[in-house]
Amino acid sequence: MSEQKTLNIYQRINKVMQSVKYVQKDKQVSGGGQNYRAVTHDQVVAVARHELVKNGIMVYPEQLTSKLLQERDLSREIKMHLYSGDYAIHFVNIDKPDDRVTVTINAHAADNGDKAPGKAVTYATKTAILKVLCLETGENDESRAKDTETVSQEQADKLLEVANLSGMTEDDVCRMAKVQFIGEILASSYPVLKASLERMASQPKEKITDDRLQKAIERINAGEFTLAKLNAKFELTEDQAKAVEGGIK
Repeated sequence: MSEQKTLNIYQRINKVMQSVKYVQKDKQVSGGGQNYRAVTHDQVVAVARHELVKNGIMVYPEQLTSKLLQERDLSREIKMHLYSGDYAIHFVNIDKPDDRVTVTINAHAADNGDKAPGKAVTYATKTAILKVLCLETGENDESRAKDTETVSQEQADKLLEVANLSGMTEDDVCRMAKVQFIGEILASSYPVLKASLERMASQPKEKITDDRLQKAIERINAGEFTLAKLNAKFELTEDQAKAVEGGIK
């Protein structure tokens, strides 16, 4: 019997740890107020896979729970949903499958389609490998945790509520925050963004000439402007309000 076959799972993991000590961050993350480099699942696999195979260790995830924390609200065009899953990541001695190390990881993922579950299990597996093998990445999860926390459903609703006062849509809010979906807005950005929207909503309404109003009506009919923005920005006379009512198709 070879020496390796006599090693238990902890001794095998120790062998991997002796050979693999560092994973280079390979992905730039930006947008929504975020700007940092991160380690991807593929990079972790590329670094650790050879030594895991060499030392007879099989790694596989087992899903324990799954839950949608924030569902899509089509009636309000909230496009992002947040998914949560609990996973048991097993590190198995291939020569004695009952000899294993199992770590439990909770993972979240946001997506506007059907990719959130895949993202979550990928993150959980990557995290387990990094932590079990004590791999250095240069990341500081403790200091970055607060910076990556996104707005809650209640905060997203509040932003939309304030935005609607000035005739703005969810897409307008996302453009201000430089994100694709409202669920990606950082919680740390919420106070400043909310204050900006409130200032815009509190601006006094302007008067508008009939010629300018007619151009605004044409833009609304062309889909380049909205009635909500018109009413939020301008103080219309009774005759102008009738012109809008009769002119919008």
